[in-house]
Amino acid sequence: MNQASERALRIAQEIAKRTSTKHYRLVLNEERQPVITGSKIGGSAYWPADMDYPTDERGEKMMLLMQINCQEAGLDAPLPECGMLQWFISVNPDRMYGCQGNYNADGTGFRIIYHKDIDQSAPTADAPTTETVDTELTPVKREVAIDAVAEETVMGVNDGHFNRQFFQVVKEITGVEHTDKAWYQYLDNEDCLHMERSLGMKRPCHQMLGYPVYSQDEARSDIERQDTLLFQLDSQFSSKIKGELVMWGDMGSGFIFINHEELTALDFGHAYYCWDCG
Repeated sequence: MNQASERALRIAQEIAKRTSTKHYRLVLNEERQPVITGSKIGGSAYWPADMDYPTDERGEKMMLLMQINCQEAGLDAPLPECGMLQWFISVNPDRMYGCQGNYNADGTGFRIIYHKDIDQSAPTADAPTTETVDTELTPVKREVAIDAVAEETVMGVNDGHFNRQFFQVVKEITGVEHTDKAWYQYLDNEDCLHMERSLGMKRPCHQMLGYPVYSQDEARSDIERQDTLLFQLDSQFSSKIKGELVMWGDMGSGFIFINHEELTALDFGHAYYCWDCG
């Protein structure tokens, strides 16, 4: 196998340096028993008895896709440092995982809910779960605990900002400005492979913050406004038993994006949901 050129190595190193940022890698832990007030995918949602449960446009209760106990996960600003953050989707069979197409333009097929405080005595919610719905209607197939790991990550090649970042580095290195090329048109095949392999998070990439890792191309409808990755939930097979833990279509990923200022204000009403597949 040929090796990447010195030029490609230098560009990748500089992009990694410039885009390095803290994120939370979410690990699906099949060894730990999930609990109602804990971080997990699937299963019954934590839900206070005095709150109205989220419903879709048909008035039917949504299903919990993921919840994060923020204190347990050790989250820091701009994410909430305490309480519970949850991601719900509609299991309407006319939708695909709560979307219409691959994105939810009207916002009725999903909900992001934040509970500032956690009531340890809250009862189990009477709502659809991974145990009661047709698994074709939900990407999450089983209830599994989540561990969160704070670490550094860098931008990958299919982030919508990568092309601009790439050619800013090229201009500074070579003095030549390129305005009409895609990054991969500037490199040969081996150098392109190096960029893809050395930058970005490796799959499965469940995460909060950081940079999205798509199966295809940039999926945000407004890349400047939807500037912060709140959740990415990737496809993953079980390491213990035969079958899937999460499956978005054909090995895809689901994403929740939010505006940074709205996240800081803990305003989740304008979050953007999309998913892709291979």
